[in-house]
Amino acid sequence: METDSLLSGSLDGASGEYGSRTGSERGGAPGGRRMSDSVYGDSSSVDREPGDEELYIQQAVVFIEDAIKYRSINHRVDAGSLRLYRWYYSGIIQWGLGLTIAAVLLLAFAERPSSFSISSDPRHRSPAWQPPCGLTESIEMICLIILSVDVAVKSYLIGWEEFGKSKWLIGYTVVILISVMDWVLSVSMVCDEKLRVRRLLRPFFLLQNSSLMKKTLKCIKRTLPEIASVILLLALHLCLFTMIGMLLFAKNEDPKKNGEWELHFRNLPSSLTSLLVLLTTANNPDVMIPAYSLNRCYAIFFVAFSVIGTYCLMNLLTAIIYNQFRGYLLMSVQTSFLRRRLGIRAAFQVLTSASSSSSLGRYIPSPSSAHVQTLSACLQLDLLKAFNMSPCILPLQVAQQYEDVGFMDREQFTKIFDELDKDCIKEHPPLPQYSSPTLQKLQLIFSHYYLILFGNAVALANVVCICTVLVLNSEKSTAERDNFVLEIINLCFILYYLFEMCVKIFAFGWQGYLSYRNNIFDGFLTVLLLGALRSRRAVAVGDDPSGQPADCFPLPAHHPGHQGTIPDSNTSSVRV
Repeated sequence: METDSLLSGSLDGASGEYGSRTGSERGGAPGGRRMSDSVYGDSSSVDREPGDEELYIQQAVVFIEDAIKYRSINHRVDAGSLRLYRWYYSGIIQWGLGLTIAAVLLLAFAERPSSFSISSDPRHRSPAWQPPCGLTESIEMICLIILSVDVAVKSYLIGWEEFGKSKWLIGYTVVILISVMDWVLSVSMVCDEKLRVRRLLRPFFLLQNSSLMKKTLKCIKRTLPEIASVILLLALHLCLFTMIGMLLFAKNEDPKKNGEWELHFRNLPSSLTSLLVLLTTANNPDVMIPAYSLNRCYAIFFVAFSVIGTYCLMNLLTAIIYNQFRGYLLMSVQTSFLRRRLGIRAAFQVLTSASSSSSLGRYIPSPSSAHVQTLSACLQLDLLKAFNMSPCILPLQVAQQYEDVGFMDREQFTKIFDELDKDCIKEHPPLPQYSSPTLQKLQLIFSHYYLILFGNAVALANVVCICTVLVLNSEKSTAERDNFVLEIINLCFILYYLFEMCVKIFAFGWQGYLSYRNNIFDGFLTVLLLGALRSRRAVAVGDDPSGQPADCFPLPAHHPGHQGTIPDSNTSSVRV
């Protein structure tokens, strides 16, 4: 979900506080220090106890998670806040928050007046379902309570002082308060209000929770001053050619020559609209043909207008917007890189403190060195696995190279996490081993790339057959169509798809088969086609879907027994 910073301030964590404590916690324990002291302060000047190592490791784990997820490290770091922070950014909580926002936005389809109808044409629309008063309001209040808890948790984690600096969180709180007041007003009026203000504010929840939306809005805000001059040139260009057009296509005494004037240049609003349509759409013939039919020279006016407006100014506007978005993309990448470096630096400082507290009475190479075993313990925490932190596997493998030395400096520590920027090559599970030579040859054949090409060719042939039958039956109604041949063709193709799925499972193994996404898609379609084939009454064998014995099967239209009854030897009948 949201990986953007909770703050709108500077990313320089060294200049601010990373957390805050109450007055009773400002002792020598790590829970009583500010992060500006424990991370960037002099670690040797603070009294430490051996029991502090666990909390230091927990802090380093959170900072490493922040670095991997490109999150800001500007948050509380005491033991309780760390547990709350990890719980808040867990996958379940973020998915639940996303579903809550989706439910709030989807309420507009069910609220009065409801949009649930089969036809969108008011002339053919049946009476829509109207939910009882209080149903959608109850769902909305539950969602608002969840969103209120969300803003409260965010505000607590970053501190109330930083909350006042965050415009997004302040706006988030204001929107929730307005929504609650409007909800109370709606309930007090028994859902008979004429205007729901909260419906206009609901998209803000999506904007606030999406870092991509925030970046887009910031980019638009930065782009508007740059494109304002080009938009002004476009407006002047449009006004100038509007005046020229009104002079060229003025009303004539001959009614036969007033075609352009009547359609497009009768007055100023009509002229502006016509040229604006010509500038922004491919509607050239509609505007210029009446004048061009009278005199070919009138085309010079429209060609000049299109060349200057469409091919010069509009392309210039597009280039400016593209350049601004590209520049902002570069800045966004730099910001994400800075956040990662800042999180790694904070984790190193905390692990340095942990190494100092765990090495009392032992030799430490440097006050700015981290213990390799402490880093390994940090990366091997089960909490990292619970949060799907699989990228920590590569840094852990690199960190194990320094076990002989025992300590590492900041450059070595940073170099370890450079592995996060490298793409991981996904390896598929090994093929199953068969002892029989015959099975080995079959496995070699069915795992070959040519089988995939042949399967694609069969799928293409299936599409061609379906299209051919549809073209042949395009002039027939659904009652007149004979689908007997089409059903037989589909049955043959479905059997081949089932055969292909089985031999791939044999060749690659079950895990190897599921490691390819295209195999999962093909297998899902095959099972779906088999289910559809079983549910079709035309090819039912045995019992039909209703549970009654099926004593009928389809016959082609040219069969003598089509639309008739043929008694069999068991005195039963074959019906169509």
